[in-house]
Amino acid sequence: MREVRLGVYEKALPTSLPWSERLNLARDLGFDYVELSIDESEQRQARLDPRSAERREIRRAIAETDTAVFSICLSAHRRHSLGSADPATRARAKEILDASIELAAELGVRIVQIAGYAVYYEDETPESFDRFRDGLADGTAAAARAGVMLGIENMDTVGIASLRHGIVLADEIGSPWLQLYPDLGNLVERGLDARSEIEFAKGRMVAVHAKDARPGEPRRVPFGEGDVPFGSLFAQLAADGYAGPLLIEMWNDDAEDSLTRLKDARTWVTERMREAGLPTRRVGA
Repeated sequence: MREVRLGVYEKALPTSLPWSERLNLARDLGFDYVELSIDESEQRQARLDPRSAERREIRRAIAETDTAVFSICLSAHRRHSLGSADPATRARAKEILDASIELAAELGVRIVQIAGYAVYYEDETPESFDRFRDGLADGTAAAARAGVMLGIENMDTVGIASLRHGIVLADEIGSPWLQLYPDLGNLVERGLDARSEIEFAKGRMVAVHAKDARPGEPRRVPFGEGDVPFGSLFAQLAADGYAGPLLIEMWNDDAEDSLTRLKDARTWVTERMREAGLPTRRVGA
């Protein structure tokens, strides 16, 4: 029987806790791993500096606990885009991608998720997409040298909205180290046939983001209150023999009830997975 690793996004956990406590908490809640965030904030981008004290703390926490940091969500490219018309912005975007790959190799991270848009704060053009493709090709070569997988995430705004488009881009670059990291909520938010997209992407997915969503509302929709057909999508993954990691993506914003929300979300998601024949590696929490 194929069993998937179930992970949790860093931003669903209390940020005030030391990293060893965060990783232990994730394990105690029934998760196999945590996904690290490298976002637009200077605080999280500072982790890319090899001299970073927090980076050393994360490395020690991984060594001292039973919970891995298995993937990185790289959303810093919203601010520093590979497809930007500004050469200085593109140079910073390349630095961020290269440093994220180096961080992944150091921490034992297997997957770096790449946001599938050429630009975010600029108008997207054919030229910006060409620059994005070229920058991603260079990054993919760096990932191959480091033995780290890159996964393109389908987006909820501009850029790559469908998995089909993501496959076209990955095939243009032509490396086994660049595949897809589908976001189920974003497929629904963009009005796509999510099950058809998942079926089409069989064999090309290195991980899956699970979040609920509605058209025009891609984030912070409680599980079970949105339009994502989790039962159908999990059944498709099971039928396709999917055995990669699956991540519960949440933003709990350090709310007082964040742990209750996270426990409820894990219970809800794992029940849908069990009903669909897509079991997790860990049964209890």
